[in-house]
Amino acid sequence: MLLESSGALGDSVLDGQGAMDVITWIVLLTLFAYLNREFEIWRMISEIETYIAAFRSIRDKALRCAINSFKEIAVKKEKKIDVKKIEARIRNLVDTSFITPTDLDPYGIIDKLKHLVKVMDRAVENEVKMLIPFASKVEVENLKDLIGAVHAINEIYKIVDHIYRIGRKFKSLWILMQLSALLPFITESMKAYESSLEAFANGYPVGDSVGPIVAAKFARKHGNGAEIKEVADDTIMIEVPFKDRKVIVIKAKGPAGVTGSLDDAVEYALSVYKNACMVITVDAAHKLESEESGSISDGFGVAIGGLGIEKFNIEKLAANAKVPLYAILIKMSEEEALSVINKKLFEATDKALANVERVIEERSKPGDVIILVGVGNTIGVYP
Repeated sequence: MLLESSGALGDSVLDGQGAMDVITWIVLLTLFAYLNREFEIWRMISEIETYIAAFRSIRDKALRCAINSFKEIAVKKEKKIDVKKIEARIRNLVDTSFITPTDLDPYGIIDKLKHLVKVMDRAVENEVKMLIPFASKVEVENLKDLIGAVHAINEIYKIVDHIYRIGRKFKSLWILMQLSALLPFITESMKAYESSLEAFANGYPVGDSVGPIVAAKFARKHGNGAEIKEVADDTIMIEVPFKDRKVIVIKAKGPAGVTGSLDDAVEYALSVYKNACMVITVDAAHKLESEESGSISDGFGVAIGGLGIEKFNIEKLAANAKVPLYAILIKMSEEEALSVINKKLFEATDKALANVERVIEERSKPGDVIILVGVGNTIGVYP
């Protein structure tokens, strides 16, 4: 009887010990999971803060570059300016918001969007002229582009910082993970805008200028001395003969940093040349990592980026006139598109020009009228 009681007591003790072991393991695993999560959050916060510090540095550099550009123009013109006033106004412009029109009723939204873009563009131009009234038109346009680059850099920095603060405030691992995953792509955009500062400050052509460069080369090669008409805001048209055909070259007016009103110019060209048989757009295109910078590809459609206003309008005009739309694309990275144009991309414009000539020969016949549009920022590109 005594032995039986001892055995039962031993089993009870062992069962109690086993239960304690299980509880201990559960507590340890829970603690480990908690500490692991906290460590992962700390690691991501540390990594994101490094990126944000770099973005802040780029933002501050961009602001200094814009202010110094105003100073340099004043020194060159031997004029005096109020640096503190300019700095305050630039900071204000950089924080200005563009409020897109409501799309609850999408009918007519493109016209509203185009109107708002023009209002903003005129307002920034007037602001720059007020701050530095003795600057030339080219200098004013380049300063506008520079302020636009600073604005984009500031917007990216503020959005990234906002998402980071929300993730840290609520210790949300998922928010921080998503932000961390996107940071390499965001960094590419920041570096691209940072690279554009030198070009816009000095009036140098950028990678995105390849479209206007091809248009200008075509006009010089086949229509040297042809009349240049300004048919829309900061947009020119040149009638060029090519192998018994008539090519209407359209591009933004250089050498100021503008992109022009290409849709208005195409509308004008189609109203004058009602027998136009095609529209060819030449533009920079974002390359994939496996693709080589400066490679050329053909396309169908309208090669125009941005908000899509001009793209929509040209597509609509061409559809109504039943005119085919062709495109010649010059591949490059986002950073190359906004940096000072390099040798490889400049040489690629000759290949693109040859492609344009080939497309015209193969897809039109003698006597036809072709509209060639050089798309992109025409900074530093003549005419």
